[in-house]
Amino acid sequence: METNNDTTRPAAVERIVLIGPTGAGKTTVGAALAATLGWRFLDLDTAIEAAVGSSIRDIFDREGEDGFRAHEAAALEGALTRGNVVIAAGAGIVEREGNLALALKHAWVVALDATAETTLGRTVAEAEARGASLGDLRPMLAGVDALARITEMRLRRQPHYANAHTRFATDAFTPEQVANSIAAEMISQGAAPGAHAPAVTRHVAAGAGYDSVVGWGALADLPTRLHALNLPPRLSIVSDTSVASLYARPLMDHLRNAGFEPELCAIPAGETSKSRHYLDNIHDWLAEHRIERGEALIALGGGVVGDLAGFAAATYLRGLPLIQVPTSLLAQVDASIGGKVAIDHPRGKNLIGAFYHPRLVLADTATLLTLPPRQRIEGWGEVIKHGAALDAAYFEQLERDASALLAVRPTETTATIARSVAIKAGVIEGDERESEGGRRALLNFGHTLGHAIESVTGYSQWLHGEAVSAGMVFAVRLGWRMGVTPRPVADRMEALLERFGLPTRLEGLSAPAMLRAALWDKKARGGRVRWVLLTALGESSLFDGAPEAAIRETLLELGATESAQDAQES
Repeated sequence: METNNDTTRPAAVERIVLIGPTGAGKTTVGAALAATLGWRFLDLDTAIEAAVGSSIRDIFDREGEDGFRAHEAAALEGALTRGNVVIAAGAGIVEREGNLALALKHAWVVALDATAETTLGRTVAEAEARGASLGDLRPMLAGVDALARITEMRLRRQPHYANAHTRFATDAFTPEQVANSIAAEMISQGAAPGAHAPAVTRHVAAGAGYDSVVGWGALADLPTRLHALNLPPRLSIVSDTSVASLYARPLMDHLRNAGFEPELCAIPAGETSKSRHYLDNIHDWLAEHRIERGEALIALGGGVVGDLAGFAAATYLRGLPLIQVPTSLLAQVDASIGGKVAIDHPRGKNLIGAFYHPRLVLADTATLLTLPPRQRIEGWGEVIKHGAALDAAYFEQLERDASALLAVRPTETTATIARSVAIKAGVIEGDERESEGGRRALLNFGHTLGHAIESVTGYSQWLHGEAVSAGMVFAVRLGWRMGVTPRPVADRMEALLERFGLPTRLEGLSAPAMLRAALWDKKARGGRVRWVLLTALGESSLFDGAPEAAIRETLLELGATESAQDAQES
């Protein structure tokens, strides 16, 4: 991938134009990118055929290349009047004067590339799949040595392609991988697709105090905000392999251009990395790079990275400045705020940890576009938790905005995440270290059983937000059995979780195993499990020692089994 930082780009990106050689993947990548962004996809050749009423081959035969290029220019001009669209242009569109300049003015232009052998192979395969000849599909290749012609055209057009905002080689990647890389590059460079929702800053009065910034496209402001903290130029970035493959390189380039010296330490993606083994690996990496006290550590990723890298920052040289850059929904609304950092223990989640506040939290809500759907959906569990346990008006807003949030619309998504941050920050400021019986414990609504689910399934089958979702359903049904939670409140919460696609059942899980794991929960006292239960919508409280019969009946009602074996063995 290469970026042309000198090329003019539109202030708010509402259109993306893909250019590049025949067979570079413009149509397949374009369709995947449009799906990622929730935009429309337009293949310019298809648009030309619809407008003229003839196939591309017929247009070439009747009007020649000059006639086709005139239709192509008109189609491009029309397409660039639309908003929220990904446009796949023909390989030769750059050769007509004015086309590329027009695209660069009104869209983010991405040049895709691949070797001549790769592009020929793809083009031949496409023709065979359509039952057409290579010449019918690509008139410029009719009656010639196709490989030689592709090579010649590719070389001739490369100087034009080089003027694109960004260039990607597609030979070794799937269309979905390229699409996500394009989106990540745009976000990192300050060209997040769609209207830029204004950033919301909430100062968190905990620890030494720090700003939590939530904004669509906010990642591009990271260098400026780091300079404002007067940090040394050398930066340690800890990320997981999945996030690093998308964001590490463009973000590091952005930081270098601003005078910083970033280095990357990548760990495997997944909850199992939140362990003593990978904590040691990060400590070793910091020592090998002779990282000094005062040099910041940036946690770039989801909740696992934030917890693990945060604990490493808290313990290396008795504390490095920590910058949280959460890229998952769950981390943006919960894990990055509040100063809890930890690793897991085989007997329970987050049993080894500390309170260590960051110097800055920067949440770019546009990064949610590149999350796999399951990882994005799980984060809504934590969002719904904030409304159900602490803020009835917020819960009602989630009910109204569910469709917009599931579609990751910039304005609604940014406002929702900012409000969740404000809710959690308000709780933390009044109970920074989760005092006995303090209000911060209410943030664990759904977590007592949720952590137990994760523990008995080896932190590998359920995502955290999914487990919290099922844990909240258990809590409201237990609360109803105990006469604490009104049934309409329980029904509304369960309905909202289902609307967001979150799990509400416990099929196949062992009730005895979950109860054993719950005894290791940090809220347990004197061998008794303490539950956070709803007393009304937006109101909750801690309850000691729920009746064992009510707990068991609720677990079984939700599909858990009586088996004493762990869920992995049942």
